[in-house]
Amino acid sequence: MKKSKEFAKNGAWIFGLGNAFLNLMRQLDEMDKNPDLNFKWQELFVAAGKGAIVGGVAGFGIGAIKDHNNSLERPIDLNRYLVTLAESLMLDKSDPEFVGLNKSVKKIVVDFMKHFGTKINGELIPHGSTEKGTALHDSFDIDIAIPFHPRSFANNEVMYNEVLAFFEDRQGTLGITDIREQKRSIGVCVSVNGSDHWVDFAPYKLSKENSNSGYLFVNKRGFFVDNSTIQKTDLSKLKKVRFSDTQKKLIVLLKKWKLSYELPLPSHFLEYLVEDAYRANKGVVPRKIEQKMVMILKHIADRLHIFHIKGNENTNNIISNSIDDYDKQTVIDACNSAIKDYEYQPNSLTKVFDI
Repeated sequence: MKKSKEFAKNGAWIFGLGNAFLNLMRQLDEMDKNPDLNFKWQELFVAAGKGAIVGGVAGFGIGAIKDHNNSLERPIDLNRYLVTLAESLMLDKSDPEFVGLNKSVKKIVVDFMKHFGTKINGELIPHGSTEKGTALHDSFDIDIAIPFHPRSFANNEVMYNEVLAFFEDRQGTLGITDIREQKRSIGVCVSVNGSDHWVDFAPYKLSKENSNSGYLFVNKRGFFVDNSTIQKTDLSKLKKVRFSDTQKKLIVLLKKWKLSYELPLPSHFLEYLVEDAYRANKGVVPRKIEQKMVMILKHIADRLHIFHIKGNENTNNIISNSIDDYDKQTVIDACNSAIKDYEYQPNSLTKVFDI
């Protein structure tokens, strides 16, 4: 919509209601002073009409100026801009800081494998945004799943506690500076050249031999109540998730957008949304990354409140329930705002993503 029409409409409403309110207050004041006076409805409506005319004309004029200035703005190559920006935001695995972290993690893994030995089923499984190529260069971590044999521990809580104890015993060595218990994993803080990075280790016990599925310990231990439980999972499936180079760029841009605008949208949920947008538009996905971004924003805005998305690693894990309706509406409003600005001036995408 042209700003001239939008501003004229808004101006008419604001000035019309404002002038009507002033007339109402004036008449009530006069009636309070002189009880014999009657309320003049026609005068109220005339005041509202005059205000609407003044506000509409003023709004139209301001909007027309904005429309004129907008028409003078030269279009930029948004595809080149978004690609270049995404590449600058993406984690480069040759970055010295990441290389240092990776070396530290390998030393920790060697010690871990040596300590737990035959209890571990095969190799540890790296997964997460770093593995998928969707991590940001300024906020990356490493996620590792640990599959244990079915009879390796008496139960899943014992497994979790022993893995936790292993890392707590090594705090202060191997670059480990801090340990934290998490809901489904154990966070290990590793210092690399003075910078701290978190590595998440998620232990799970296989259901049976020669199987990839098993159970995570879900840590819900409190001061007075322990509501901990277990959750079925197959973390090996997460390693199979693959994105195209363009999808990776889109995800990185959206991650930076949601962080910069403090949108309550978990990164793993965002990745599912991008997948779903491609799936819903199969056969009609536009060629340009600019148009793909708008496609995804529209998809989220239209369907976030009715999404029902299950996790790849566990179909009982409903990803779409990870945020409540209020947070979903916050994200929808942000998407609609970006779409509205784009439709008025495509160059506005530079302001949305260049934070």
